[in-house]
Amino acid sequence: MPVIAIVNRKGGSGKSTLATHIAAWLAHQGASVLLGDIDRQQSVLSWLKRRDPDLPAITPWTVDRGHILKKPPSITHVILDTPGGIHGFELAKVVMTADAVVIPVCNSLFDRESACRGHAELLSLPRVSSGRCALGVVGMRIDSRVQSTQTLRDWAGAQGMNFLGELGDAPMYVSGLENGRTLFDLPKDIHTTDLLKDWKPLLQWLRPIARLPGRAAPVISLVHSRRATTNSAFGPLVSTPSPPSS
Repeated sequence: MPVIAIVNRKGGSGKSTLATHIAAWLAHQGASVLLGDIDRQQSVLSWLKRRDPDLPAITPWTVDRGHILKKPPSITHVILDTPGGIHGFELAKVVMTADAVVIPVCNSLFDRESACRGHAELLSLPRVSSGRCALGVVGMRIDSRVQSTQTLRDWAGAQGMNFLGELGDAPMYVSGLENGRTLFDLPKDIHTTDLLKDWKPLLQWLRPIARLPGRAAPVISLVHSRRATTNSAFGPLVSTPSPPSS
């Protein structure tokens, strides 16, 4: 049962947006998805209550922080939305069960510094350092009209992070959280198609981790590559992890 955890010490980094979208993407792939909410605010559970029952099902899970290792039966994939400030033993418990950790980070000095500290702590954990738990970083709420894209890439490269690209700052993300939908639940038009392109590198990276059919993304150098077009919102991948061992 692949487990994907969304982790960042700083609140407001886009963890719930990332968690709900990955859960919906997996549900559309035919997976039986459980969306676990460790955050006291229970944001993703509020989102699930608004979700149309005709959409691919996502099972809610209110996770007791003292019993995070217990998983309900009949579930093929688990997505965990973790609280801000998570560190130490609580973070280690999450990583003990996770096959991948994704760190969302906005492009501000405070967000980058918080993500850097969290990334360093994750790398110190044996399951991550041994490669049994894959680790990736995703830029969130990036305004392509300014230089934040390159700033974030340069920062991630300097930190040696597995940088999986950026997701833009679009009103559709906000409206989706209001009505229990994600981009993967909306009819495809010019607006959703452009936004969905932003997700492709991250989903390619997640596909083998989630044990879904399909080819993983190629290994591309972060430092030497350049954007193919000015409309592309994503940078390259640093590494492609192998499917985790049980």
